Amino acid sequence: MTFFSRHAAIVLFVAAAATPAFATPAAPTISPLIVPAMVPSLLPETTPLPLPDPVRAMIAAAIDSGQKRDIDTVVSLAKATNPRSIGDIDAMIAAAKAVREGGEQPDPVRQMLAAAMASKKDSDVEAVGKLARTTLPDQAAAIDALLAQYRADRAKEKAAEAAAARAKLAQAKFWQNWKGEGQIGASYSTGNTKSSGLSLGIALARKGLDWDQRFRAQADYQRTNGRTSVERYLVEYEPQIEVSESAFAYGLGRWERDRILGFGARWNASAGLGYRLIADKKMALSVKAGPAWRDTDYIPGRGVDDSELTGLAGLDFGWQLSPTLRLTQVASTIVGGRNTSTSALTALNAKLTGALSARFSYSAEIDSDPPPGVETVDTMTRFTLVYGF
Repeated sequence: MTFFSRHAAIVLFVAAAATPAFATPAAPTISPLIVPAMVPSLLPETTPLPLPDPVRAMIAAAIDSGQKRDIDTVVSLAKATNPRSIGDIDAMIAAAKAVREGGEQPDPVRQMLAAAMASKKDSDVEAVGKLARTTLPDQAAAIDALLAQYRADRAKEKAAEAAAARAKLAQAKFWQNWKGEGQIGASYSTGNTKSSGLSLGIALARKGLDWDQRFRAQADYQRTNGRTSVERYLVEYEPQIEVSESAFAYGLGRWERDRILGFGARWNASAGLGYRLIADKKMALSVKAGPAWRDTDYIPGRGVDDSELTGLAGLDFGWQLSPTLRLTQVASTIVGGRNTSTSALTALNAKLTGALSARFSYSAEIDSDPPPGVETVDTMTRFTLVYGF
């Protein structure tokens, strides 16, 4: 050990209040009765402490000497005698290394800007950049140059990512890239009213290169006091083809069965144009309209089968209220010469954990000319568990 290192060791031991090796400690005279009370004070502390100034000065002197052996020796002894100040010691060494490699002390404001850029969160980068220009007005030009370079690089990255995503969609098979959710709900009651019910549903969606597809199926069944009170089934398929960034052409096929409303099968087919009025991460709203054909097969004795040319108008709305709460509304109206029917479904989704959510939904079916004995408006409220996949 060099002369510098030997003196550094003495200073470090003294600064740490260590007992020199050559000292003879006095024999302990502590009564055994008070030892238990002192045990907690004998346990090692883990709370970080500031590095004592004499130790900090010796580390700085070793760094200034430029001798690696002296630096390693002083740092090793400093960590051994000041275990609760290791963080400060490591920070001194890191700063010295940065100065040696970069030629100057890192600027904390520029470090914040660099960290924001590394996260690739554009809003954070702009916010930190604005703060940096205010904090360092003499470096505003340099900061603006960094931000301009970042924006150019991000634009290239986003373009490359979009191109890669389009290539992946173009190569995908028909059965790939489907996402969806399944829901289930049940009810059971006894006493004055004996009732049991089951609600099942599934929804699938696939985003393609130039066209999207959506599929939905729903089944609701309930018996009350030994009689069927709800028996409703629906299957729907809708492809959409992109016409422009906001406009699309759609096709719609729907099959329904509701014995309580009096028809065993009702078919609807439609094609037309739609437009996305709002399309961002938090809110989406699209509308569509077009001619349609409706064919209704009534249960014997409940009505006369008929087919007619109709018109369809619909909307699809979604609003992300919070990271865990989403509101949706899907509605359509089919206007015919003999009957106008409207279907609306409003749902509030609350994310529980992972892919599992809870859903409260309210649906309404409105027919302007229902079969005799059937109400014009039929509603249903559901509480279901939803699993996304």
